[in-house]
Amino acid sequence: MQKQQSDQPRGRAVSLLPFAASLLAGAVALGMGGSGCVTKQPPPPLEGQVHLTLLHTSDIHSRLLPYNLQLGQVDAGLGLGQTQSIVNVGGAARISHIIGRERARSSRVLHLDGGDCFQGAPIFNFYSGEAEIRTLAAMGVDAMIVANHEFDRGALNLGIQLQQNSNFPILAANYVLEDPEEPGASPLGAIIQPYTVFNLDGLRVGVIGMGNLSSMTSLFDAPNRLGITPLNTVEVTQFYVDLLRPSVDLVVFVTHLGLEVDERMIQSTTGIDVVLGGHNHIVLQPPKQVQDCSRYYDEEKESYYILLNDERNPEQGEKQRRYCTPRDVVLAHSGAFAKYVGRLDLVVSNKREDLGENYDPNDGFEVLTSVYDLFPVNENVPEDPIVASTLEPYEQGLDALADLDLFVGYARDGSRRFSTSGGDSPLGNMIATAMWLRLGIQTDFSLTNTTGIRADLVPGPVSIEQLYNIFPFDNAITKMQLSGIEVQDLFDFVARRSAGRGCVSQVQIAGARVVVNCTAEATPGASPGVATNIYIGTYDPPVECPGGDADCPDQGFGSCDAEANRCWRPLDRFSTYELATSDYLGAGGSGFRVLQRNTTQFNTGIQQRDALGDYIRAGAPCGAGPDGNPYTCSTDADCVGTAGEDFVCACPDQVEEGPTCETKAGGSCNNAGACVLRQCRIDIADYRRQTCEAAPDDYLRDRCQTALSPCATGGETCKFLACVDRQIGNFSDGRLRMVGQ
Repeated sequence: MQKQQSDQPRGRAVSLLPFAASLLAGAVALGMGGSGCVTKQPPPPLEGQVHLTLLHTSDIHSRLLPYNLQLGQVDAGLGLGQTQSIVNVGGAARISHIIGRERARSSRVLHLDGGDCFQGAPIFNFYSGEAEIRTLAAMGVDAMIVANHEFDRGALNLGIQLQQNSNFPILAANYVLEDPEEPGASPLGAIIQPYTVFNLDGLRVGVIGMGNLSSMTSLFDAPNRLGITPLNTVEVTQFYVDLLRPSVDLVVFVTHLGLEVDERMIQSTTGIDVVLGGHNHIVLQPPKQVQDCSRYYDEEKESYYILLNDERNPEQGEKQRRYCTPRDVVLAHSGAFAKYVGRLDLVVSNKREDLGENYDPNDGFEVLTSVYDLFPVNENVPEDPIVASTLEPYEQGLDALADLDLFVGYARDGSRRFSTSGGDSPLGNMIATAMWLRLGIQTDFSLTNTTGIRADLVPGPVSIEQLYNIFPFDNAITKMQLSGIEVQDLFDFVARRSAGRGCVSQVQIAGARVVVNCTAEATPGASPGVATNIYIGTYDPPVECPGGDADCPDQGFGSCDAEANRCWRPLDRFSTYELATSDYLGAGGSGFRVLQRNTTQFNTGIQQRDALGDYIRAGAPCGAGPDGNPYTCSTDADCVGTAGEDFVCACPDQVEEGPTCETKAGGSCNNAGACVLRQCRIDIADYRRQTCEAAPDDYLRDRCQTALSPCATGGETCKFLACVDRQIGNFSDGRLRMVGQ
């Protein structure tokens, strides 16, 4: 066993066994892929310039069915639609259409998927990954890697899904898997292979997969429940490059390591041609050009070098060096949540006159030029009927298993999961409050991880399906007792973790207020990030602070909650506080060891998703009066002076069925109507009309809409549908203040 290099999470890594090299080298010499299957004899070697197309998807996260998304500036700039507009995106059938179209436009094409196709939408919660693997098979994906979320239902479940439903290579070179013949072992050891080789009309492309390590903290607990031993990223990368390079023309890595580790991996090795990465949910447009063999420089020899394995050179007292010349490596990331398909077009050559000083007869082909196209997956893209038919049984099953169209509220302006300040976000505050105040929980404060909130709340009707998109993980709420010292340790860890991620808070809280200093050090030389000005709970009786922090007994920065006009109590290091958090964090997920070692944990069994849904349901309708009920009315004019200009008087007999659900001219509800938000009635009506879209012709579609009366039922629904607004905490109030950004 040996220590990891610096680009790995803490833990232990295993060196590759010497006999593995000879076995794999023999497989390549015999013309075998990573699976050990003998292939037909390849055509004569190519010479000169050759074109290759790589199609890339990653982090689909179960978004096999289209969904609505409110676009931010980044997605709008990448072509999904207009900023702040709500568009219908994603869907595996649309992705498959793009893949098929682009395959038809090139002769040498590979579709490679970067993993995390599991987890993120209700279809995974009910089918455990079966739909995802069958869909990738129907698409005709050439190879995929396994990533962290493929293990969300355990290694055995992953093995079963791959055995039963995949028909393509599954890659992960940086995992050593347990023997599948051992009792209780998963079958992954007989399924996952480190690499595969494709012969594309004479161009031999070696594809090597790298699974995730950073998010799978259990990999570094010995023994771990997944039956996986992790390998050192740089060592295993150089091993497989050296193994395949003599037998292939190009070396392509498909990774789920994250952008920073991808870059360090390239810089610390030599011989990679292309890296298609994932995990960070980002798009690199254009892709990066990262130089390999550029991390270490020998000034005496005026040459760059890489470090080989962990065996010491007795003369130099350090790792062995291999001197090399830096080359440009293409690094591309293609986004997440089924929003984009990336296409990387390469022109490669093995001719001296094309490569100039980069020519090396032992390196096969080198990349001359690259062009990257990003294809948005929106409603303008047709659906592949084969994939659509594959998904149809699952859609019907979801309708029977869960009423995903059931409404829990109406979000007038939506709710963002990230804050512009890097601190507390509107959606994060609302979720933390829902946990904190949940009946049967009601602790001193609550905390959940920001990255566990997987989607924004889109403006419009809030359905059960949206709650699954926000909280795809079936995480329950856990309670525990913490001393004041442990609370300080908890928030200090949050500060360090946030400082290492651009000074963006990695948690969302309720019942507390904290200042996170991203540049301060707890002790000289320690990692930056310190939590200060921690407040939990308010004074009894309440102390008002109209003048700000100076009016509070503590007078500390952040002690005054200006929104509520009340002062908060500073943390007492010798008191005891009760925390509500997710069972994931309680078990030490995302590095929260300070919670993992707590012995007072009690799992309530209440899922975070349910707590949020119930909290929203308990709210009042939009524009309700002081008693929590809508204002009564006879005409729209009655609502202007009470609820506001955006409200209309709703009663079933006084609305015109149409796109805008206008109130009938001259009609009156005779003081039996209720003031509802105009846009709410329109949105609910549109949602109801979607039920009729599957009708085979216009006649049946019209009959369906007549029977549903979308506008009339929309108005009635909005009378009772809870409003997601400031009244239930849908705003940022500075409870998490980030300093030193």
